[in-house]
Amino acid sequence: MIKLLISSFVLLMFTCNDTDENQPVEENNPTETTQRIASEESKKLSNEETAFLAFYQSFTKAIETKEAAKVNAFVDEVFGVYFIESNGAMPSFTRQYDVAKFKSVREELFFSLNFKDLQQTPVFEELPKIICDATPYDKQGCFAKKINPFVNDEFWYVTDLNEKEKQAISVFAEKIDFTVINTSTGKFYFTKNGDTWKIGFIDLRVPCEA
Repeated sequence: MIKLLISSFVLLMFTCNDTDENQPVEENNPTETTQRIASEESKKLSNEETAFLAFYQSFTKAIETKEAAKVNAFVDEVFGVYFIESNGAMPSFTRQYDVAKFKSVREELFFSLNFKDLQQTPVFEELPKIICDATPYDKQGCFAKKINPFVNDEFWYVTDLNEKEKQAISVFAEKIDFTVINTSTGKFYFTKNGDTWKIGFIDLRVPCEA
């Protein structure tokens, strides 16, 4: 009787082990793993970051339509949008209220600009740093952060703009709320007035280029 009980117990143990080994492992399922990671990432975003992400995606979709009126809806009615480019040794600022009227220092129109990978979803983390090594930045992709890098970097004062224009940029720059750096496209600075974001500055300069 004892031998029979021992044999039954051993058989039961082997059966349980076989059942566990045949169970699918969650980590080996790419779809479930991707969904879990995406869910965890979304939980990390604050309400403000989630709202800004929706706004930013609407902004990039407007550019992809190549319809100036849709893009202009994201431009501040009072300050417009400033395009920053390299003009020799110093940066140049060009203000526009209608993106269709913009022409770069290289004679490029707005919708002809290098908006490569513009549809990338920004990751909310530290912005990439300029290193001028094998690549201009220390990491590649699209990144966003609630930060105003213009606060202590009033580089427009070294341009040939008149004092009135410089003062206007200073006032507008103080409103910067979120910064997005797409290492394939450029830097986008978004201002906020109340509950509404607007595109304030688009920096088209390529880091490390003379």
